[in-house]
Amino acid sequence: MSFLIGCLAALFMQDKPEEQAFKKLTEELPKLIKAADADGNGTLKRAEFTAFEAAVRKAADAYLNEIDPSIAKKKAEKNLKKYDVDGDGKLDEAETKASEAAKAAKEIRDFDWDEDGKLNEREKQAKQWAEEGRLDGAFRRIDTDGKGELTQEQLAAAIGEMSKLVKKK
Repeated sequence: MSFLIGCLAALFMQDKPEEQAFKKLTEELPKLIKAADADGNGTLKRAEFTAFEAAVRKAADAYLNEIDPSIAKKKAEKNLKKYDVDGDGKLDEAETKASEAAKAAKEIRDFDWDEDGKLNEREKQAKQWAEEGRLDGAFRRIDTDGKGELTQEQLAAAIGEMSKLVKKK
């Protein structure tokens, strides 16, 4: 019931869709933590945080699209405008492949040191280490007491801080 009240309050307060999504994410936090908490102790260790972070990203995108479907529509329109070479208003197979190839190239660009358009084992390892470093840094920032485990309160505070950044935009 409080979830519904929170969503209604957000709608009446005319929050930005991003702010509404953060509120919804905060309300769903216990469920997301429980799903990632492999040992069931109610906190997240670094390894569990990896699964949690991926689930939070997915949930945040879903909530944002649910709150404001025009965001997903704008992304699709932008993609269509960029890759619809023949201008027929839809992506055919070749245009879809070009779109996917461009996205893949963008994802590996920083690690494709030999510029061959794909990642060799060394480049894949560097990309993996960079991602692990990003997650390690996020974990350390959220772990304010330095115990090596994240509590629901610490994670809620981190989401609150992220929502403040969105409000500043």
